Amino acid sequence: MEVVVCIPLVLESHDAFRDQVLSVARDRFLFAGQILMSIVNSAAVKCEIHEADPDMALAFELGAQQAISENDLAAIAGHRSVMYLITDRTGLTELYQLHTFIDVTLECGGLGVKFENSGVAHSLSSWQQKKFCENNLDLLQSHVMLTGDEDNFYSTGMHIFGLPDAAVPASIENRAAARLLTEFNHYRIFEAAQVKDGQTFSLAADAPRFRLHLKEDEINAGQECFVNPYGRFLLEPL
Repeated sequence: MEVVVCIPLVLESHDAFRDQVLSVARDRFLFAGQILMSIVNSAAVKCEIHEADPDMALAFELGAQQAISENDLAAIAGHRSVMYLITDRTGLTELYQLHTFIDVTLECGGLGVKFENSGVAHSLSSWQQKKFCENNLDLLQSHVMLTGDEDNFYSTGMHIFGLPDAAVPASIENRAAARLLTEFNHYRIFEAAQVKDGQTFSLAADAPRFRLHLKEDEINAGQECFVNPYGRFLLEPL
């Protein structure tokens, strides 16, 4: 299980990024080989720098669900290399630590943030405006994608938090399904709720109830970063 973050760069090489870290953040971070490390607490992530990707702007446009400006897309399209931050640590505390590595990469020439485990993308300005410690709902929605097919409405990316994803039948109206999945995922992350296979869940005492069935993530099977190794809860209406 790896969390992978894609950050297009204005820089063109590994050496250029190293020099930028030395210039901008030498008192906070070290970059050597393929490791970016925090001097403060010795936490680290693996780094891979790749050549520019001609489809990057399109990936950001789709991942931001069109909530990204033409100027931001043009800047991303002009990137010169791509940084991938990679960690095998999942969970809420670990995610906040990962944010520090994202932020310093943006300081050193990053143009945006895309989570490869969900496809969710953010422009540089959008990411920098977020106050994740003040808004748990924004934290969830900034990392987890909601989408659907003919059979299910479902989330992708909950393995970033070290948790199974969730799905509801497509027969449930889209807005109701989105609210249900959002509240269910939010409850598990921020209430540290230990939900189990066979239990029931509802949004309120008088709201419809759903039976939880924990299964393998068949929806994203074979899709590299998207597949959730922790599985997926199917919320079946009772």
